[in-house]
Amino acid sequence: MAATIMQYLKHNVLALLGVFGSIVILTLTMQHGAGMTPDSVVYISVARNLADSNNFLTYNGKDLVLQPPLYPVILALIKKLTSIDPQISTSYFNAVLFGLIIYLSGLLLLKNLNSFTLVLLGTVSVLISYAIVQTSLMTLSEPLFILLILFFFYYLDKFRSKQDYTSLFLLSIWASLACLTRYTGVILILTGMIFILIQQKRNLKEKFSQSLIFILITVLPIGIWIIRNYFISQTLTGQRAESSYSLSQNLGFFYDTLFPWYLPANSIITYLILLTFLSAAWILFKTNYDKQFNFKKIDKIFPSVLFVLFYSCIIIISSTTTAYDRISDRLLSPIYIPAVFILFFTLDKILTWLSMYFNKYAVCIFLTIGIVSLLRFPLHNTLYIIDEFRMQSGVGYNSSLWNNSKTIEFLLKHKMLGNRYTLYSNEPEAVYALTNLKIEYSPAKTFYNSPQLINVDQNKINILADTKNGCLIWFTKTDRVFLFTIEELQKKFDMTKVTSFDDGEIYTFN
Repeated sequence: MAATIMQYLKHNVLALLGVFGSIVILTLTMQHGAGMTPDSVVYISVARNLADSNNFLTYNGKDLVLQPPLYPVILALIKKLTSIDPQISTSYFNAVLFGLIIYLSGLLLLKNLNSFTLVLLGTVSVLISYAIVQTSLMTLSEPLFILLILFFFYYLDKFRSKQDYTSLFLLSIWASLACLTRYTGVILILTGMIFILIQQKRNLKEKFSQSLIFILITVLPIGIWIIRNYFISQTLTGQRAESSYSLSQNLGFFYDTLFPWYLPANSIITYLILLTFLSAAWILFKTNYDKQFNFKKIDKIFPSVLFVLFYSCIIIISSTTTAYDRISDRLLSPIYIPAVFILFFTLDKILTWLSMYFNKYAVCIFLTIGIVSLLRFPLHNTLYIIDEFRMQSGVGYNSSLWNNSKTIEFLLKHKMLGNRYTLYSNEPEAVYALTNLKIEYSPAKTFYNSPQLINVDQNKINILADTKNGCLIWFTKTDRVFLFTIEELQKKFDMTKVTSFDDGEIYTFN
């Protein structure tokens, strides 16, 4: 009875941490909304079009192909059920997602760690993680993706112990939904398959049937979406160009992103702590005080290790071969919690091992002080992000910088431009987000974030063929190097300046 009450109290503590996290995100985003990036605008526009006309169309009328559909589908359902626009509902949705991420992280640690002190510290490290807080303040699919990853690991743990088909079915569903949120969710399929084939104590026939069920459920939905993409665009996941970054650069970006999550970057303290931890972990693995210990340890963290390794490799390799945003906190945020799980699980075993030779409470206090002192580094970065978000009254297109734009103010007063002209801009997402006008990208000379050239002459022919009267909204403080500059455009088109402001200019051409 006492053990049940204690377990209930522990769950309540973790739930309170989750509620606190939700309140923080909601408080920060309620007034100005969740931050908006170009990807955010795509998700919001698709959600609006889905809710209004059941079409997967973006802000410029093109089909959604570059991203999977689940995140905008959920935003569209929220709009259908509540009539709340996606640009507003994301604040509440993100708050719920962040709270659930914290709570579920705590549950995973609670199920696998002996020390509740380490469970609390691990859960707090998720709460103050600036990689996850940063994405939770934005209208992005990463928080949903991270939550689905956690559900995957939660039910993988259940499947490990129960070996029943209900757990297998739920495990497959979460992996399938993750693939429909981010294409990199296929890493969960690979992780699950290897786990089923290698880790489970079943005969070959049972492993085959379990693998078949897992593959069918996980691959079918994303497979249908990819086939749909091919019929629409003749590509599986959208047109991709060659990367601007080399392998060595991406390895550097990976290192520079990952280490500051836990430790001060490029510090002697960092290398000493890392060396001490790895040495203790190695000694622990070689210790034979429990004959089953090594197997149990590997069995518990094996899926998380697989996911972290596979996901890291796919991000580094794809960033080297394909053009998209450089490796950053956002791209790597899905591995944060699995890495925390590996770290704290190992610390829990180190605590158990050291307690055999030293006073248990003294060792626990020593580890706690060390972890708390290290948590101040990510906490400092998180507080900086929060302070920046508050000072700018939002992030991205929701910030005061964009909301006070004179060019945007002009467009709001002259929305009829959208009826008289085909609109183009070097910041089309900003124009759509702040004015709701349908708009295209201004002509580009290379693919996005890539040195690969576009057929410039064909680009011009297409624009002139589709445009009776064109209007270019040019923001002077934006630096998108893959687009033609205003000087280059003036050489190719007969352009007339309509008006200019301190942050932008407006031209017409025909």
